[in-house]
Amino acid sequence: MDVIGIIIISPLWGSISTQLFLQSWLSFIGLIINIIGIIRGKVERKNTFLGLSVSFAQMLLFFGLLCLGNYLLTSVFSFGYTKTENIIYWIFAVVNLLFMLPQFPAKIKKMWRNANVAGSLESDIMERKLRNIEN
Repeated sequence: MDVIGIIIISPLWGSISTQLFLQSWLSFIGLIINIIGIIRGKVERKNTFLGLSVSFAQMLLFFGLLCLGNYLLTSVFSFGYTKTENIIYWIFAVVNLLFMLPQFPAKIKKMWRNANVAGSLESDIMERKLRNIEN
């Protein structure tokens, strides 16, 4: 069972848990940005409340999946108790973290723009539609 944990579970859970952790934090940041957007009132309230609810739902979903996965792997399947499993887990977690963190500034900037700049969300939607037409 240790071999399965080292070869399959550690790399997978290292990558997946890092993504869930970072996505939950990104959703939390989006929640704060949308609260600021509601207070500033430069964008239609409907859009900022929608962004707020989506960010809140994503935050709960990703954090819940992270907790559920951690509970299942540690308590139910007794994973992560050997030193080798933990080392492999952290190697994959750090590698995934290094690939995901550079994407954060652009995503945060886009969330800020959509919550605080009038017409930004509509512009993003139109750009996406135009890209789909061209492809």
